[in-house]
Amino acid sequence: MSWTREDVSNLTVMNAYPAEVQAIRSLLEEWRRRWPKNVQRSLYYDTEQAFKDLGIALPPQLKKAKFVLGWGTQAVKKPAMRSQFEGLRLPGSDDPFELSQIFTQNRFPLEFSQSVVSAGTHGMSLVTVAKGRAGEAPVQIQAHSAESCAALWDRRNRRLGAALTIGNLSEDRPTEFVVYLPDVVLECSYTKGSGWLAKRHPNTIGRVLAVPVTHDPQLRRPFGRSRLTNAVMALNDMAVRAYVRMEANAEFYSTPQIALLGVDPEAFSGQMSESMKFKLAMDRLIALTKDQDGEKPELTQLSQASMAPHSDMLRTVAMAFSGETGIPPSSLGIIHDQPSSAEAIRANEHDMLVDVTYQNKFVLSDAVREIAILTVMVRDGLRDVPEEAWSLSSRFVDPEFQSLSAQSDAVQKLASQMPILAQYPVLLEQIFDDNQVERIRSDQRRSTVSEFMRGVQERGQVTPEVQEAANAGVVRQVEP
Repeated sequence: MSWTREDVSNLTVMNAYPAEVQAIRSLLEEWRRRWPKNVQRSLYYDTEQAFKDLGIALPPQLKKAKFVLGWGTQAVKKPAMRSQFEGLRLPGSDDPFELSQIFTQNRFPLEFSQSVVSAGTHGMSLVTVAKGRAGEAPVQIQAHSAESCAALWDRRNRRLGAALTIGNLSEDRPTEFVVYLPDVVLECSYTKGSGWLAKRHPNTIGRVLAVPVTHDPQLRRPFGRSRLTNAVMALNDMAVRAYVRMEANAEFYSTPQIALLGVDPEAFSGQMSESMKFKLAMDRLIALTKDQDGEKPELTQLSQASMAPHSDMLRTVAMAFSGETGIPPSSLGIIHDQPSSAEAIRANEHDMLVDVTYQNKFVLSDAVREIAILTVMVRDGLRDVPEEAWSLSSRFVDPEFQSLSAQSDAVQKLASQMPILAQYPVLLEQIFDDNQVERIRSDQRRSTVSEFMRGVQERGQVTPEVQEAANAGVVRQVEP
């Protein structure tokens, strides 16, 4: 039996302060309120949703069959696969904050890609950061689905004010959960007869050790919204019904109806079994005798209902689904003006690429940066964000997935003009984002210093003053 609002409001936790208990109640109520909708969207993503029959034209024999369609999966997975984390970037550093080993130990690219899929399914997922135990990575980075987590948003600081992850459920009721607060982490467990008990872990970082990964966050919805909107789920159901009607019509289409004129209907009722009727329909040779008056029966085949209306209906639903999600109709299994060139394919995916580019640049890159900062703070025991962290950025694979030849051609053209472009930041900004511009100019400064030192060494004029000036140039290039 699942929790009710009264169960949550009456919850008590031993070894937790009243303000902490109030935060726990708010988090559990948020989880309880959203849980049915999150489960529903998981069913659509996993193609386990129940078939919704309108009860009008479906034959009784098909009501017991199971019909599903994976369009909901495509709506989430297609754009999520275009958000592939490639690494961290910091001007003047090949391994920003020496995080590569920790990220590798946590399989972060895979963990983060799973959180992106979960965010597309439910609107948000949660990534928690904690100190690792003996034998584990120094810092544990774990992603959590919205089905097993909840969070409260701090609008003033634009980050989480509290978070909760559920470790175990029994009869749709949590029996273990962890609460993340700015000054403490509470590990809560339920024991029958004793109730809830919290184990306290001080949080010296001073902020919630969790970061939300969201899809399409808005001012009134800071935790985003699912790609499986009500419209998307309704269109998926319409498409399933269209397929079912096609299936039913195909049964009649494969066995055309035959009318026998001049035969008593009682000849086919009561005395002929269903198997005999089927055999009569399948026989290639049928012998008919004249009646007692010498009249012979007339055999007529009735015209079949066309499959075209069902195909047209499915195509119409697919186009509406494509408009709602940005997924090309060809990805839904519908052949519609198949593109024949790379430009035509890109135009067909334009809407989806716009959404993915926005997500990568403004939503997911910020989430990765926050996760990286929390990882550094937990590893080093810091309370303040390192100054260099403000120059930290993340890089994602180009969502267009350009061919290797196209990428090589672009690199060759840019490389030939880079010495000129690097002198004019305004020109660089027309091609690269701010972080890439800063890295390009940093590399240029480093290259200039290296060339200067080689020239001085060739002349044998490396004085302490020259070396000091060169070192100063190198130091300046890594300063934010």
